[in-house]
Amino acid sequence: MPPPGLFQKEDSFSRRRWKQVQYLADIFWKRWSKEYLPLLQSKQRWTTIRKNLAIGDIVLVRAENSSRNLWPLGRVVEVFADKKGLVCCTRVKVKGAILEMKIDKLCLLIEAYTFPLE
Repeated sequence: MPPPGLFQKEDSFSRRRWKQVQYLADIFWKRWSKEYLPLLQSKQRWTTIRKNLAIGDIVLVRAENSSRNLWPLGRVVEVFADKKGLVCCTRVKVKGAILEMKIDKLCLLIEAYTFPLE
Protein backbone atom coordinates (compact mmCIF):
# COMPACT_ATOMS: atom_id res chain seq x y z
CA MET A 1 0.00 0.00 0.00
CA PRO A 2 1.35 3.44 -0.85
CA PRO A 3 1.53 5.95 1.97
CA PRO A 4 -1.64 8.01 2.39
CA GLY A 5 -1.68 11.53 1.04
CA LEU A 6 0.24 13.54 -1.47
CA PHE A 7 3.38 15.25 -0.31
CA GLN A 8 4.67 18.64 -1.34
CA LYS A 9 8.08 20.29 -1.21
CA GLU A 10 6.90 22.32 1.79
CA ASP A 11 6.53 19.07 3.71
CA SER A 12 10.30 18.70 3.74
CA PHE A 13 10.48 21.71 6.05
CA SER A 14 7.72 20.43 8.29
CA ARG A 15 8.38 19.64 11.92
CA ARG A 16 6.59 16.38 11.45
CA ARG A 17 9.34 13.88 10.71
CA TRP A 18 6.99 11.38 9.07
CA LYS A 19 5.88 13.83 6.36
CA GLN A 20 9.47 14.76 5.70
CA VAL A 21 10.50 11.11 5.29
CA GLN A 22 7.56 10.44 2.96
CA TYR A 23 8.43 13.44 0.81
CA LEU A 24 12.06 12.29 0.54
CA ALA A 25 10.93 8.75 -0.36
CA ASP A 26 8.76 10.17 -3.15
CA ILE A 27 11.71 12.15 -4.53
CA PHE A 28 13.93 9.07 -4.36
CA TRP A 29 11.36 6.95 -6.23
CA LYS A 30 10.91 9.53 -8.99
CA ARG A 31 14.65 9.98 -9.48
CA TRP A 32 15.32 6.23 -9.32
CA SER A 33 12.70 5.47 -11.96
CA LYS A 34 13.81 8.30 -14.27
CA GLU A 35 17.60 8.23 -13.84
CA TYR A 36 18.78 4.81 -12.66
CA LEU A 37 16.25 2.37 -14.11
CA PRO A 38 16.95 3.33 -17.75
CA LEU A 39 20.60 2.40 -17.16
CA LEU A 40 19.48 -1.13 -16.29
CA GLN A 41 17.44 -1.28 -19.47
CA SER A 42 20.17 -0.66 -22.00
CA LYS A 43 19.33 -1.35 -25.61
CA GLN A 44 21.09 -4.70 -25.75
CA ARG A 45 20.18 -5.45 -29.35
CA TRP A 46 21.67 -2.23 -30.72
CA THR A 47 24.81 -1.74 -28.65
CA THR A 48 26.39 -5.08 -27.79
CA ILE A 49 25.06 -8.59 -27.78
CA ARG A 50 24.54 -9.88 -24.26
CA LYS A 51 22.67 -12.75 -22.67
CA ASN A 52 19.02 -12.87 -23.77
CA LEU A 53 16.21 -13.10 -21.27
CA ALA A 54 15.56 -16.76 -20.53
CA ILE A 55 12.79 -18.84 -19.02
CA GLY A 56 12.97 -18.59 -15.23
CA ASP A 57 14.55 -15.12 -15.05
CA ILE A 58 13.14 -12.80 -12.37
CA VAL A 59 12.24 -9.39 -13.80
CA LEU A 60 10.79 -6.11 -12.61
CA VAL A 61 7.79 -5.11 -14.76
CA ARG A 62 7.98 -1.40 -15.49
CA ALA A 63 4.63 0.31 -15.00
CA GLU A 64 5.06 4.03 -15.63
CA ASN A 65 1.75 5.11 -14.10
CA SER A 66 2.20 3.21 -10.84
CA SER A 67 3.40 4.87 -7.67
CA ARG A 68 6.43 3.72 -5.77
CA ASN A 69 6.69 0.15 -4.48
CA LEU A 70 3.92 -0.99 -6.84
CA TRP A 71 5.95 -2.27 -9.78
CA PRO A 72 5.38 -6.02 -9.81
CA LEU A 73 8.01 -8.73 -9.89
CA GLY A 74 7.54 -11.49 -12.40
CA ARG A 75 9.07 -14.69 -13.71
CA VAL A 76 9.67 -15.22 -17.42
CA VAL A 77 7.70 -18.28 -18.56
CA GLU A 78 8.15 -18.03 -22.33
CA VAL A 79 10.39 -16.08 -24.72
CA PHE A 80 9.91 -15.12 -28.37
CA ALA A 81 12.95 -14.50 -30.57
CA ASP A 82 13.29 -12.63 -33.85
CA LYS A 83 15.01 -13.89 -37.02
CA LYS A 84 18.46 -13.26 -35.54
CA GLY A 85 17.71 -15.24 -32.39
CA LEU A 86 17.45 -12.20 -30.11
CA VAL A 87 14.59 -12.13 -27.61
CA CYS A 88 12.16 -9.31 -28.39
CA CYS A 89 9.03 -10.33 -26.45
CA THR A 90 8.26 -12.50 -23.42
CA ARG A 91 5.42 -13.91 -21.37
CA VAL A 92 5.79 -13.04 -17.70
CA LYS A 93 3.89 -14.56 -14.79
CA VAL A 94 2.89 -11.84 -12.31
CA LYS A 95 0.71 -12.61 -9.27
CA GLY A 96 -1.14 -15.42 -10.99
CA ALA A 97 -1.65 -13.54 -14.27
CA ILE A 98 0.44 -14.03 -17.40
CA LEU A 99 1.35 -10.87 -19.32
CA GLU A 100 2.92 -10.56 -22.75
CA MET A 101 5.60 -7.88 -22.49
CA LYS A 102 8.27 -6.40 -24.74
CA ILE A 103 11.75 -6.52 -23.28
CA ASP A 104 12.02 -2.72 -23.07
CA LYS A 105 9.39 -2.79 -20.28
CA LEU A 106 11.31 -5.40 -18.26
CA CYS A 107 14.33 -5.06 -16.04
CA LEU A 108 16.32 -8.22 -15.33
CA LEU A 109 16.94 -8.62 -11.60
CA ILE A 110 17.99 -12.25 -11.16
CA GLU A 111 19.11 -14.61 -13.90
CA ALA A 112 17.73 -18.13 -13.89
CA TYR A 113 20.25 -20.65 -12.71
CA THR A 114 21.17 -23.16 -15.37
CA PHE A 115 23.05 -26.31 -14.57
CA PRO A 116 26.32 -26.67 -16.46
CA LEU A 117 26.49 -29.51 -18.95
CA GLU A 118 29.07 -32.15 -18.13
